[in-house]
Amino acid sequence: MHRKQFNNVLKPISSLFGLLSNMDRVKILGLLLCNKELDVHDLQEKIGVSQSRVSQHLKLLRLNGLIEERRGGKHMFYHIKNKNIAKVVASAIQFQLISMTDPDSIALLGELNKLWFV
Repeated sequence: MHRKQFNNVLKPISSLFGLLSNMDRVKILGLLLCNKELDVHDLQEKIGVSQSRVSQHLKLLRLNGLIEERRGGKHMFYHIKNKNIAKVVASAIQFQLISMTDPDSIALLGELNKLWFV
């Protein structure tokens, strides 16, 4: 494979990891996986950051094809566009579980895994 082709294949993968490098974005994805659809206010309340911060994260996730929006009256509702993102996040959780030794942290990650990927 030529270097340019190789880079073209790796670029979206690298971008995905960049998106997932932010804890708030991972929380948003997890909440959407668990709740199916939420609006900005619900996400802001559950994550505990400003509405503008949540909106910025949602914009990035939408522009990169991970979520979609639906207008419902005055509100925009967000949901997962590509369910395969659940496999990526679940794999990351499993990877973390392998390297953890603290029982409390292991239990918390196990709970997240059950909650987000029912």
